[in-house]
Amino acid sequence: MTTTLRGGDNFDSAAVGLLRITRYTTAGSGTWNRPSDTVSVLIKTVAGGGGGGGGSDAGEINFGGGGGGAGGYSETFIANAASSYAYVVGAGGGGGPPANAGAAGTATTIAGISGGAGAGGQRGDLNVPSGGGAGGTSTISGGLAVRGGNGSGAGSADSGVSYSQGGDGGSSAYGGNGSGALAQNGSAGTAGVFGAGGGGGGAALGSGAAGGEGYIEIMEYS
Repeated sequence: MTTTLRGGDNFDSAAVGLLRITRYTTAGSGTWNRPSDTVSVLIKTVAGGGGGGGGSDAGEINFGGGGGGAGGYSETFIANAASSYAYVVGAGGGGGPPANAGAAGTATTIAGISGGAGAGGQRGDLNVPSGGGAGGTSTISGGLAVRGGNGSGAGSADSGVSYSQGGDGGSSAYGGNGSGALAQNGSAGTAGVFGAGGGGGGAALGSGAAGGEGYIEIMEYS
């Protein structure tokens, strides 16, 4: 999805020279073309989040899947914007089926920024707690780069029943992490948004949830 806000919609453009904001919120590629009245741009990006791992098979001690890591955040100001920039909005990684790890997200790229995606959460294992996926890091020169939050590992096994819930996904710069599923009922974690990690599936046999899709925001100035 592409959303464009023009001066006067949601901000005082006259006070800061801000003309419009364009947002890309759906995974995919394209080209941003500079309008004739735009001189400078502030670009903000988040890469795709990792999917949560699936919960373990039935066994003596069952652990939920780990939460996915969040995509890295970047921003840079370009005083004299080029006439166009090709971009890619990273995809969120798929959640792992039961007893399978979650998939990593993919990078978000534009104007020399390469946003690192979050890693998928580990699968639930018998007798061994699963770990969360690592948050992504971004590559940028002369701007700001913030590492995505790590996903949480599976919770401790419940006393007396030997089941654990899935780990929570890591938060991106925009929050939105997915929650790990509850223990013992085999339920699925919840999905992340805006590059956050997906929640891990609960034990036993719960599915992990997808990571959030990436995000690009272009603030255009006169």
